[in-house]
Amino acid sequence: MGNEGKAKLVGRINKVAALFGRIAAFRKRINKEMEGKYSPTLIALMAAAGAALLMALMLFVPNCLGVGDDGSFARVMNAADIAYISETTEDQNEFFTRVYSHTPLSNDNTKMEITGSQVALVKAAVRLDNLITGDRFFDIRVLALLYGILGIPAIYLLVWQACMWAKQFSEGFVIGLAGVVIFADVAYMTYFNSLYPEALWFIGILYFAGAAVSFQVSRNLWKDVGYLALFAAAAILLMTSRGECAFVGIVAALYCLRLLFGRKDFQWKVLCVMTGMCLSFISIACMVWLEKDYDEADKFHAMTRGVLFGSDDPAKTLEEFEINPSYELLADASTYDYIAVTQLDEAVIQNEFLSKYTIGDIGKYYIRHPGKFVRMLDVAIKSCFGIRRDYCGNYERSAGLPGAAKSIFWSGWSTFKNSSAPKTIGYLAVLVGAVIFLSGKGYSLRPVEDRRGTVFLDSMMLLFLIIVIQAGITIVNSGDAEMIQHCFMVSCGMDVMTYFVFAQIAHKLSIF
Repeated sequence: MGNEGKAKLVGRINKVAALFGRIAAFRKRINKEMEGKYSPTLIALMAAAGAALLMALMLFVPNCLGVGDDGSFARVMNAADIAYISETTEDQNEFFTRVYSHTPLSNDNTKMEITGSQVALVKAAVRLDNLITGDRFFDIRVLALLYGILGIPAIYLLVWQACMWAKQFSEGFVIGLAGVVIFADVAYMTYFNSLYPEALWFIGILYFAGAAVSFQVSRNLWKDVGYLALFAAAAILLMTSRGECAFVGIVAALYCLRLLFGRKDFQWKVLCVMTGMCLSFISIACMVWLEKDYDEADKFHAMTRGVLFGSDDPAKTLEEFEINPSYELLADASTYDYIAVTQLDEAVIQNEFLSKYTIGDIGKYYIRHPGKFVRMLDVAIKSCFGIRRDYCGNYERSAGLPGAAKSIFWSGWSTFKNSSAPKTIGYLAVLVGAVIFLSGKGYSLRPVEDRRGTVFLDSMMLLFLIIVIQAGITIVNSGDAEMIQHCFMVSCGMDVMTYFVFAQIAHKLSIF
């Protein structure tokens, strides 16, 4: 490099150094001005206000955004007594439907009914809309409003807890802004204007994680009891939403038993045990009584798009299930293929294939072959890293945009995840490693004055369990055929873990 080149390089380095110097000076000045005024509550309020404003712009101001129907709305619509105004439903996935007709209650016993907290909330929105307007139409923005009333405080709680370790305004502001970027992303918010359960799962996970992490703060017994109640309520909201989420109660019960050692009070120990028992009983009841989310097509996919898909030798794998090895031709087959290899109602498929195994048999197979499960878990994480349904649009037909068009407004986080983030099980492993490293020597099984490290590790491991179990349930029940429909909590849980790890790193390194 000649003298001229060296001079240019030195000039560029000096400019970058000067820029960082100005940023450091600005940071010092703003922190000095906010000295004595900064608090996690202030940052959380700012984040909640920002999220509320973004939600209003996305969901209530024309052109309103939502998510088109992928074909799963029918059961919820029947249960809530609403229907499409137009009889044409072929391209409902490409456009978001804002207004539905409110049909009167029917005695038609052939209707597909489902129950759960999500359906209860939709029914409440329909009744509220009817009470306000008195017409026979249902504007789904009423449902979005209810979700917003529930969801904005959840974002507040999560940001508040993430900012608890921050000591300066600049650090807290960056952590709060990151919370708005991640959790007010259009990919999350548009689910509020839809009949998918994802909106309720999103809200439930935020409360669940926020309440769990809140025990990092030393406080009086009754405040801890209040947050224990909030934690239990979030768990109940999740496990009663759909049958596939019933396991959350068991995981939450384990966390309650861990909280047992967080305080020395006898009353606290009794409450933790009682809460854990109640959550376990409700979880079991949901497993028994709530309608199952998987059908015969899913059972077919559990083998073809799961066991055989992850097998190095499909013929040999089929022999483990006492199925004719010639059915290895069905490896990778899906009922959603444009030209299906076979039909599920064919007698030979029913008698010689589907009748040869149960979902329990598939679960045992993965226990015998943990490496195959890890391989499928990697597939699950890759499949649901993005939470947007690619084939479902965000706009109403009246907006005049092409079918399945997506909004790019405030989509920075979801775009980054889809295009740049590492979509691999290795990313989850890195998150877990970071959590363990950041907890440092602060972890203790006994009650301690500073319980931040202990609660941080326990809470993140709680989310890790939910991620692995939810992915496992989907893998065992339907392979990789419907990951995006059933693995929302995998992606959302990883986002929450990422957010708290980022907040901890920002605090430990004092980079903001």
